[in-house]
Amino acid sequence: MGNYRGITVTATIGKTFEYAFIEKLNLKSKTLLQFGFTEGLSPIMSSLLISEARYEIKKSTEKFYISVLDVQSAFDVVQHIILMDKAIDQNIHPTYWKILTELYNGLSSKVKWLDGVSESFTIKQGVRQGGILSTHLYKIFVQDLLVELEQNSLGYHLGDIYIGAPTCADDIAFISNNEHELQIMLNVIDRYAKEHHYKIHPTKTEIIDCSKIKTDYNWTMDGKKVKTTDCSEHLGVKRTDGSENNFNVKDRIQTARRTRYALMGSGVHGTNGLNPEISYQIYRTYVIPRLIYGLEVLPLTKSNLEDLEKFHRKNLRHLQSLPERTSNAAVLLFLGALPIEAEIHKRQLSLLYSIITCDNTKIKDVMNRQIATNFDNKKSFFSKILNILELYSLPSINILQNSTPKKKCMEGRNQ
Repeated sequence: MGNYRGITVTATIGKTFEYAFIEKLNLKSKTLLQFGFTEGLSPIMSSLLISEARYEIKKSTEKFYISVLDVQSAFDVVQHIILMDKAIDQNIHPTYWKILTELYNGLSSKVKWLDGVSESFTIKQGVRQGGILSTHLYKIFVQDLLVELEQNSLGYHLGDIYIGAPTCADDIAFISNNEHELQIMLNVIDRYAKEHHYKIHPTKTEIIDCSKIKTDYNWTMDGKKVKTTDCSEHLGVKRTDGSENNFNVKDRIQTARRTRYALMGSGVHGTNGLNPEISYQIYRTYVIPRLIYGLEVLPLTKSNLEDLEKFHRKNLRHLQSLPERTSNAAVLLFLGALPIEAEIHKRQLSLLYSIITCDNTKIKDVMNRQIATNFDNKKSFFSKILNILELYSLPSINILQNSTPKKKCMEGRNQ
């Protein structure tokens, strides 16, 4: 009963209606810190803000805390009556609002178990998982929390830019350099959750103390102590109180290795397997993305890159049935493969393109600020990206900013 999660299977005509209807609703987010289910934005941008704050703070002796929260069964606990009240605040035309309420009015469901079917029961909460409108409706359901935090300046500021609560759908992270301020943020989300009749996941709510001098402060939420840990995960990226690079690289290699073993049954194993070129295409499609996911926003060291390269070259040798003594250059050249560092560079350039061409002014303000005042911080993504642009003879960010973004970025991508 506690694991109930309904998945919506909508008829084609229903999906077509929702696609047309969403254009009429014109649902615009009131916050720029929501990076989930938003056109032109990537969840990794949320991780980027945390990394920029984390490695900005390392330049000083200030404290720094990360709280990772997750809403329990987020999509399933949205109260319809509260959702419709919030929809009114979006300045939706009364006719469209009425249609929206009818879509969620009079819903019922039955449970099928073996050959039996239960009596129907009324559904008064939850947005349809798999529905076209669902993600957009969920965002307006939770956006007031982020707006309240920003209006009260609760959370970390990068310069004068507020980035205290980077969020992707229901995955929320609070970052602060003051333990008392973080407690207030926890109080705010606890109150907001109670008002909106949902719960914060008790086991996934954790706090990482990244300060050089640890605090003995006991954070609480709903009268219970919040767990303090030295490692937690947010959007697939491990956040730790020490060197995040080592934790993430080790985890990425383990994940990629498991993926590699899972593909062996399909013939991706070198000797007596698929053609090496086909095997490499499968490897590049499934293994490499898992190997380097999230690493574009972390300040990798030469040692980290070497560990990734060793794993990468070892796999390529196996796919081609080459002996260990084969030169590194030949291993890559025979398949036309790129070094793993170049694959990460591609990810970083793609992220830069997304930032420049998106409509989110928050992430653009962070970019402008970091380039102007934090360019000498080697751990900053934007400091590294300047070196990458120079390495590949691509247009500098300053040139891109002073022109039409999409046009100039496309020219740079073509080059």
